[in-house]
Parts: sequence; C-alpha cells; structure tokens
Amino acid sequence: MAERDVIFLVGREEYGLDVNVVTAIEPMMDIVPVPNAPACVLGLMNLRGEVIPVYSLRKRFELEEVADKEKNKLIVARYDGKPIAFKVDEVLEMQDFEDSTISDTPVIARSARTTYVRAVANKQGKLILLLEPSGMYEGDEEAQMDEVLKKMGSEEE
Repeated sequence: MAERDVIFLVGREEYGLDVNVVTAIEPMMDIVPVPNAPACVLGLMNLRGEVIPVYSLRKRFELEEVADKEKNKLIVARYDGKPIAFKVDEVLEMQDFEDSTISDTPVIARSARTTYVRAVANKQGKLILLLEPSGMYEGDEEAQMDEVLKKMGSEEE
C-alpha cells in the first residue's frame, strides 16, 4: 500500500486527501464570516478551542456554493503546522491506493491555479485528483488568513 486517502465529493467529482494530513472530519458547524477575507474562505470555526479557517472547495473549483446539506462535512487538515478546514459536499470513504495506481499530475493540468493537485489516482478506472492542502491558497490568500488569525490571537489576550 502506497497511501490511504479520505475520498470526498465536491460537485459530482471525487477527490482525495492523504489521511496523514487529515486531523478530523466534522459535521457542519457555525462558521463566522471574516470581512475582506479571500473569496474562497467561508470564515472561521472554533474546533475544541482552536480557531481554524474554513475554505470552500466549491468556490475554489469555481462551482456554485449550495445551501448546507445534511451530508456536508468539514475536513480538517494540517500542513506546515497550520490547520485548515475544507467544506466538502460529502465524505465517501477511506481508500488505499497502490503505487501503481498513482500518477503525477499531467503537464497539461499543471498551472499556477492548480497547485492543489498533488497527483492523480486510478480507482477502478475512475480518476481521482489527490489534493495538497498547501496548494489551496492563491496569491497572498494564505498571508491574509495568517494576518487575520494573528489579529484574533492578539485581541484575545
């Protein structure tokens, strides 16, 4: 086994996140909007005392945001020690992928706007994009969110 991924839906497509970066899968909860936050950031949530930015994969993938459904979940991940939550339409399963079923992202699909695609996995003939949390932010979005979180931390003191 090469890796295990959490498989989820955004729109009609399946995506995966390596379980090694996933720290929790949570039901939808209160999200506090942040004025002037990057467009794909829905806001902030408080998970067991930790303030975490919530990122809409629908907005990131340029899909229409839909009203919260019962199946919507928040996948909390960590990279570089920072938490980030991804709102997804539905979490489907855990999937093991062998090395032979995982390919590098084809050159044609690589761009500055698709740095979130880490690899492509073949699940019984269906292609699944395996995502990289650190590639989700565009431009200075990550720095903007870091600044918001820093300000919130100093206000609590």
